[in-house]
Order: sequence, then C-alpha cells, then structure tokens
Amino acid sequence: MSGAEGRGGATRIAERLATFLLGLLAGAMLAIAVALVPYWTTLPPAELRAWFRMHAPRIGRLMFPLGGGAALATLVVAALARRAEPKRRGWLWLAGAAVLGVVVVTATVNEPINEALWGPGTLSEAETARLIAAWGPWHLVRVGCGVLGFYAALRALDA
Repeated sequence: MSGAEGRGGATRIAERLATFLLGLLAGAMLAIAVALVPYWTTLPPAELRAWFRMHAPRIGRLMFPLGGGAALATLVVAALARRAEPKRRGWLWLAGAAVLGVVVVTATVNEPINEALWGPGTLSEAETARLIAAWGPWHLVRVGCGVLGFYAALRALDA
C-alpha cells in the first residue's frame, strides 16, 4: 500500500492535526497582514504604541498557542516521516522547514519588535515608525512560510 492507505491510524490523525493547525496559523497570519498591518501604518506613533499595549497581548494569547501547536505537531510528523515514502517524506520535511521559518522569524524579529512597541520604554516617533516599517515585511515572510507549510502538509496527505 502507498499513500494514506499505508499509514497507521495515529499517524494519519497526527498528519491531519498538523495540517489543520498549519492552515489555521497561515490564515490567522494572513488576516493580520491584510487587516491589521495596513491599519497600523495609518496610526500616529503614539496611538500605535497605545494600540499595541491594549490589543497585542490578546493577539498573542491566540497566536502563541496556535503557532506553538502547529510547529510542534508539524515537526513531530516530519520527524516520524523518516520511514515514509520519499515523496511524502519530502512534503512533510518541507512543511517542517516552513514552520521552523515561522518560528525563527517570530522569535528573532517580530516578537522583539512587539515587545518594544508595547513595552514600558519610551520610543521616539521615528523609532516607532522604523519598527513598524520593519515588522510588516518580516510578517509577510512568516505568512509565506506558513502558506508554504500548509500547502506542503496538504500535498503530504495526498502522497
């Protein structure tokens, strides 16, 4: 057997869970890119920082568990794929690499900017504008990684 028929029940469930979580993560990041980032760029720096202090922790309460769950599920499935058929293994490893891209960009770029924007420190207007100008393009990198990971996980389900 090959494809879905050759996988055990637990493996199929894990692959579907990882795919589902990657889809939710990619969709949530896309919504942020389409709805919030353009709004943020219209706000004066002081209002942007106030908005971040008020709303960013709530977004984090959704995105951290969602991102962590998607990353964990995807990486576990990718690690278990070492015995899978080469085509399916490749798609699963690509999904794992893509979700690692989301994690790395989040941890090294976007989250430090978030903390600077909502933190207790004082930022100049120029520094606030520079930070949000950097945040948007790096977020698009995360969106691209998330969408690629979701696509790869979907392809793995069919392989």
